[in-house]
Amino acid sequence: MNEFVVRLNGSIKLVRLIDEKSIEVENVKYNYSFIKLNDSRHLLKLNNKFYETSFWKNSEEELSVQINNENLIVNIKTTLQEKAFQLISSSHITKDQVSIIKSPMPGLVLKILKKAGDNVSKGETVMILEAMKMENEIKVSNDGKVVDIFVSEGKPVEKYISLFSIK
Repeated sequence: MNEFVVRLNGSIKLVRLIDEKSIEVENVKYNYSFIKLNDSRHLLKLNNKFYETSFWKNSEEELSVQINNENLIVNIKTTLQEKAFQLISSSHITKDQVSIIKSPMPGLVLKILKKAGDNVSKGETVMILEAMKMENEIKVSNDGKVVDIFVSEGKPVEKYISLFSIK
């Protein structure tokens, strides 16, 4: 099962994709299907009720959704991305402090995109970690410079292991 953390107009829900026809939201199972009406409109069948929907992508993680003429902003992250976001958000860093970015869960370092000395911008991906058969981008939470990389591509990492540092 694939797990996601979904922010829907500010409220947070844990969503699990069970299969092609069912999902679980906060431990409640729903059967669903989509019927394409045209390029921008779909009919969502959710537990035998129908909803007219339109959606468009605002960014990598955010969608605008219209369901029966109600507009919603939906932010979707994998559980690993959410854990990384929480870890990074909880660290308060000043300009001259060095921040150590740690692995939010066990996984395999698939690709390192930056090297020591590289400048990075807020939201930029430094490396890709594979966990639970999913690729997860490890991003920086603020502008800075990569001070050091503590791991190597192709090597496994445990939860809370230091991955890299930023100043």
